[in-house]
Amino acid sequence: MKNLILAITTLVLVSCSGGRNSTGYSIINDMKYSVAYEAFTTNPVLPNGQTMMVAPEGTISRGHLPDEVDAEGNPVLLENPYEMTDYAWERGEKYYNIMCATCHGAEGKADGPVVTQGGFPKPPNFMARRWRNIEKYSVGHVYKVITHGIGNMASYSQQLYPEDRWAVAEYVRKRLMRGKNKYKQ
Repeated sequence: MKNLILAITTLVLVSCSGGRNSTGYSIINDMKYSVAYEAFTTNPVLPNGQTMMVAPEGTISRGHLPDEVDAEGNPVLLENPYEMTDYAWERGEKYYNIMCATCHGAEGKADGPVVTQGGFPKPPNFMARRWRNIEKYSVGHVYKVITHGIGNMASYSQQLYPEDRWAVAEYVRKRLMRGKNKYKQ
């Protein structure tokens, strides 16, 4: 009976911590109070003494997937997996005018209101001769730029579904870059 009373008293004393917001008693303090090391300081825990380690070979930085390559190491040109119907062309034009024309301009001449009135740096002019190179600036390239962003242009992957990004890329590539008034080549 003495042992039972002693055990209950010990349990009550141990369970009483210091109030409502107290986390209680810690038996293994290494888990509760871990030591944080600054990035460029020495670290006595690791074998080489460095806190900031080099990433293992073959790892990919989050958000930076490499481009697909073929067997010879040449980049694979992406092609639109969706059929470009009249509806898709209309969506491409609609989303270009909503998302892109503010900087690139309605005709792709880099004369949107953000550039002319807001003082933002000029984006590429799609009517320039260099944009006519279909291998370098393919629909897949435009899709990647819309998806991942480039230079001052941010990614639009959160604003547009993949199908709509492809529609905008087709619209930009085949209508604006080629200076056509019709949707199809």
